[in-house]
Amino acid sequence: MNSTNILLAIGSALLLTACFKPIFSSLQSSMALTTQDPMYPIVALGVYRHVAASMDPLFLGTPFRMTAIMDTMQEPKSVRYNPQNMAVVLFNLHPRPKVFITGAAISRQMTHESIHVWNTYVQESKEKNTFVINLCDDPPPHGDWANHILRRLREHYGTKAMSGDV
Repeated sequence: MNSTNILLAIGSALLLTACFKPIFSSLQSSMALTTQDPMYPIVALGVYRHVAASMDPLFLGTPFRMTAIMDTMQEPKSVRYNPQNMAVVLFNLHPRPKVFITGAAISRQMTHESIHVWNTYVQESKEKNTFVINLCDDPPPHGDWANHILRRLREHYGTKAMSGDV
């Protein structure tokens, strides 16, 4: 590459930087605002993925977000729930999960096994302010799982968390 080409390359880079700097600055400032807001990532385990996914609207206007759903019917079978897969999910999510919800339809054995994996994750990751909602051993009254989950989150994290003002 000769000196003319090098100067052209430098000039092009400076021009691109000048053109896109306002866009990058705007993007960085909007990202800074959203990353400062507290968020409580949720991992759920159930028989069917779509049941846990249907909870997304419950968390609108709150700092809670469904970040991973494990189930027992997912294809391919290699990605279905098992203790090893759950550990991989928990330790690799960013931000780190704070809430674990076990579905009402999974077996007690699987519930206790998954809670053991969760507790190991909490201990080894040193994650603070975590919470488990066990719908298998503590089923919602009259099958009203949506209000039950919101009530339990409110009890643990306080009413400010439910309005997004944590």
